[in-house]
Amino acid sequence: MMSLGLSDQKELKELEWYLLDHFFRQSNKGITQFERKSLPQDMITLYLRYRNYNLEKINEMVNPVINNLLMRQVITDKENISNDNIKLFELTSYLSRLQCSTCFYISYLSANEPRNCLRCTSDMLHDFPKTIQKKKDTSNK
Repeated sequence: MMSLGLSDQKELKELEWYLLDHFFRQSNKGITQFERKSLPQDMITLYLRYRNYNLEKINEMVNPVINNLLMRQVITDKENISNDNIKLFELTSYLSRLQCSTCFYISYLSANEPRNCLRCTSDMLHDFPKTIQKKKDTSNK
């Protein structure tokens, strides 16, 4: 395995965050399976950050990110019975979107992962966005 420079590692970590954001948003719509070949185009289409990237570059970057997510058991390979040429992945559980109370980073975590910030490893996480309790109506009508 080749050694990555610091800027390459940062770029992959950032792509991982955006990919998890994509998975989170899609899972909220009931979509939990994803085609490997469509992920680079999804990133270019959905995220301004990747609009000027070429498809080949994102395609190369997605491979180590997918391998990391497989290793962490965030996603799993899904056997595709209808077409063996299409690689499918499936979320292993619902993703939680949590904000760190220490560094304010937004982490997307599966049920298989420890509830620690992916940036600073703090365990002081809360749902993001925080749910705001409605104020009781105290006015007399």
